[in-house]
Amino acid sequence: MQKVWESTQFKEVYHVNPTHYEPGTPSLRIQSFCHSFSYKSWSGGSEIPRSSMIVSMLLDGKQKVTRLNGTETVESSGYLAILDLSAPGQKFETVSDSAERYFVLYETNPVLKTLLKEMFPAGLPSFYAVDTEKLKICFEAIRDELSRQDADDSRIGGYAYQLLHEAMVQFPEDPLPQPLVLAKNFINNHFRNVHLMTREEIAKAACVSISTLSNLFRKHLNTTIWQTICDKRMENVKQLLTYSNHSVEEIAHECGFTYAYYLAREFKKQFGITPLEYRKQSRLQ
Repeated sequence: MQKVWESTQFKEVYHVNPTHYEPGTPSLRIQSFCHSFSYKSWSGGSEIPRSSMIVSMLLDGKQKVTRLNGTETVESSGYLAILDLSAPGQKFETVSDSAERYFVLYETNPVLKTLLKEMFPAGLPSFYAVDTEKLKICFEAIRDELSRQDADDSRIGGYAYQLLHEAMVQFPEDPLPQPLVLAKNFINNHFRNVHLMTREEIAKAACVSISTLSNLFRKHLNTTIWQTICDKRMENVKQLLTYSNHSVEEIAHECGFTYAYYLAREFKKQFGITPLEYRKQSRLQ
């Protein structure tokens, strides 16, 4: 069931769980998914007690967060947080022209609390994700299942676990510097676009100079900006070769290569075989 809340300051499109639920059932339970847009000067908070937890990821824009101790930070795209809405919360304000986010509301129950303690023993996390595309896929799987006429609570619970697990996988034990995370997010979101993927654009998204960003890639990741782009493109090329029937020309276009010839040349240089040979081998396994 879809609901839309809208005002001059925000628009929220909710997909509410339509399945029957008995409180106390020992399972992960999603209440709703929301695709939210807020506009400059919108403010809100998580201080209202509710029996739910929220997993939220900022897709675009910036928001200022004021915490209980009075400290303020500005968060950008790729920032993910898990919050307990029954606890004293934080206040948020949109400081860019607009901000876009996904969030999911979980029913608070013993299963969820136990799982979160095991996944995040140091406390509920908030961090810059290193691969926002994978997290978006997890969020959207929940949205799509809630939108089905035959929505199934066990499938929803499975997708609810996948989202938390992906957050756990990406949670950094040794956090990368924020400019590096912003650069990786930009690459993950734009690697398909040949014309936008320049070092200047990436450095601009990371709010640092090209030389500073290049040094960060070498120091923390032992690689270069261009190699990171190439690795991301090749990762997706291999997935499409294995799981789709798209031609090499189509895959080249989808993964940021101007021509199929360039893709085939770089693929053989890196893996020692042609894309079609890789497709054949991967499907025999």
